[in-house]
Amino acid sequence: MGVASLIGPAACLGSAALWALAASVYSRAARASSPVAVNFMRAILSLPCFLAAALAWGGGAPFREVTAGRVGWLLVSVVGSYAVGDALFLASAHRVGVPVALAVASTYPLWSAFAGWAFLGQRIGPAGLAGVVLVVAGVVTVVRQRAARPDRGSDGSPPAGGRTPTTDHTAGILLASATSLFWALNTFAVAQGGHGLGVASVNSIRMGLAAALLPFVRLAIRGRGTPLLVPAREMRRAWPVFLLESVGGTALFVLGLTRSPLAVAAALTSLAPVISVPFAVLIGGERVGGRALLGIVLVTAGIVLLVVLGRG
Repeated sequence: MGVASLIGPAACLGSAALWALAASVYSRAARASSPVAVNFMRAILSLPCFLAAALAWGGGAPFREVTAGRVGWLLVSVVGSYAVGDALFLASAHRVGVPVALAVASTYPLWSAFAGWAFLGQRIGPAGLAGVVLVVAGVVTVVRQRAARPDRGSDGSPPAGGRTPTTDHTAGILLASATSLFWALNTFAVAQGGHGLGVASVNSIRMGLAAALLPFVRLAIRGRGTPLLVPAREMRRAWPVFLLESVGGTALFVLGLTRSPLAVAAALTSLAPVISVPFAVLIGGERVGGRALLGIVLVTAGIVLLVVLGRG
C-alpha cells in the first residue's frame, strides 16, 4: 500500500480526533448560546480561510469544475451537518454528554450499509452481521446508561423546567438517533458533490451555504429565543478550538471522504466516540460510567467490523 493511498484514511482519522476534541467545547458553547450560534460561528470563521486557500491554490479558476449538481449535493451536505445534523448532536450532548451522544450518533455507517443491502444488492457477510450485533448491543448498553445528574435539587425539588434526568436522557438519545440519519446524508453528499474538486473549493461552497442558511434556521425557531452568535466571553476562551476544527477538521473530513472508499471513510470517522472520552472528562468535566464506556467500545468495534470487514 503506497503513501498516497493512506492520505484519505489518515485524514478521516484526523477529522474524527479533531471533532472529538471540539465536541466538548462546542457543547459548552451551545449551553451559553445555542447550537445554531455554534455552527454559524464555525462557518463564518472558516469561510475566509477556505476562500483564501481556494484562490491561492486554485490555479486562477478554483470553481471552474463546480456545477449546479455539485452545489446541490453540497447544499444537502450542509443540511445534513451544519444546518440540522450538528445542531441536533449538540442538543443531544447537552442532555446526555458528548461520549454517549457520539456513540449513538456515530451509528450512521449502519444506514449506508443497510441502503447498500436493500437497494444495491450488496451482501453483508458473517463479519458484518457480527458487527451489527455489536452495534445494537452497544447502543442498548449506552441507552440504559442514565445521565450522571442528581434527580433532585438540594431542597428535594425536581430540576428547573420540570425536566428530570430520565426525560432528558430519553430526549438526548432520540436527538442523537436523528443525528445519525443526517450525518449519513452528509457523508454521502460530500462524497458525491466534492469528488474531483479541491478541498478548499468544496469547503468554501459548504461554509458559504451554511453561513447563508443558518440565519433562516434561527428565524424558524426564534420563538425559543435562539441567539445567532456565541457570547464574546465564550469565544475569547474557545476560538482556537473553533478555528482548528472548523478549518482543519473540516478540511480533513472532505479530504478523507473524497480520497477514500466511502465505507472505509465512514468507519474511520465514526471512531470519534472512543477518542472523545478523555476530552469529555478533561475539558467538559463529564463523568463517563463503566456501562457507557463499554457501550461506546462495542459500538465502535461493531461499526469497524461491519464496514471494513463485513461486506460480502
